[in-house]
Amino acid sequence: MFESWRGSYADSPRAVSEVLGQRARRVWVGADAAAFPDDVRTVRRHSPAYFAHLYGSRALVANDIITKHLVKGPRLFYVQAWHGTPLKLLGHDERSPAYGVEEHVRRMDRDVAKWDALISSSPDCTALLRSAFRYDGEVWETGYPRNDVLRSAGAPSIRTRVRDALGLREDDFVLLHAPTWRDDQRDDTGGFAPAVGIRTQGLRDVGRRIVVLDRQHHNVRRARVAGDGVIDVSRHPEVAELYLAADALVTDYSSAVFDFVVTGKPVLFFVPDLAAYEEVRGFYFDYHEWAPGPVVTGQDELAAAVEQLVVRGVSASDQTRYDQFVARWCPCEDGHAGDRVVERLCSVLDC
Repeated sequence: MFESWRGSYADSPRAVSEVLGQRARRVWVGADAAAFPDDVRTVRRHSPAYFAHLYGSRALVANDIITKHLVKGPRLFYVQAWHGTPLKLLGHDERSPAYGVEEHVRRMDRDVAKWDALISSSPDCTALLRSAFRYDGEVWETGYPRNDVLRSAGAPSIRTRVRDALGLREDDFVLLHAPTWRDDQRDDTGGFAPAVGIRTQGLRDVGRRIVVLDRQHHNVRRARVAGDGVIDVSRHPEVAELYLAADALVTDYSSAVFDFVVTGKPVLFFVPDLAAYEEVRGFYFDYHEWAPGPVVTGQDELAAAVEQLVVRGVSASDQTRYDQFVARWCPCEDGHAGDRVVERLCSVLDC
């Protein structure tokens, strides 16, 4: 059984499912069966069939906690793939119960108690996840299967296909803006508000058209209205495809950076609310020392950093920090994490 983002065909569970193939019967949690391949079965989340499979399946692979996983089946082997290396404080390490952390942690603890294996991307990532989840069970340091596509032979063709579908020209310089959500910022519907967008008017003519792909976090219900030079890609099913389509990432406090650097392409950090975010959520690291690229707080600074990147490329000092970052956080990201997970899973399932 596979569950990703409460009903999507995406992320590391997708990669594991595709490597596993016909070696096992695969059941996916998803409301829209048309969004899934023909060779898998789908069940609607929280339906009777969902709970029956959750209890009776031989294995479960998920990328987030299963919120209503009340009873673990007697034969179930639960692999938690999680959804990224943490930068911001997570789980038991969070320090602001006023923002609704307590109830979430109770659900998390209930689910963590059922994990048989946790997937990690590196030894340092393992230490953070153990702390956040208070988990002392088995960890598979295989790398994240969802990143295999970034190192695959098909990556160039995916880049071309996605750029064509988005109407991008071959010589466009494409920025993927992928910020995270803010725990304490709500819109008029009560949902989490979108992060501050990139003001494209400030991006000067550098001989190439600059296009921004705006990717809001899935916790944000309402995307910003796309403007001139901005394309809303918040509902694109696989963010890894957007990593391949882009020429650089602009992010803030998102774990996206740990995945994007597998491509070898540069990252800019646009953090207009750094002090406030650090007070509300907090980080595992000193942000400026951690970031593998330029950190800017204003639109004019961001425009200048983009111009520097397009015209002159990455500076030598930034490249050194970037390479050190990749060596520390992505030592297993060689395009075969899914193979390693399936090998270990099949050793358990005898498949």
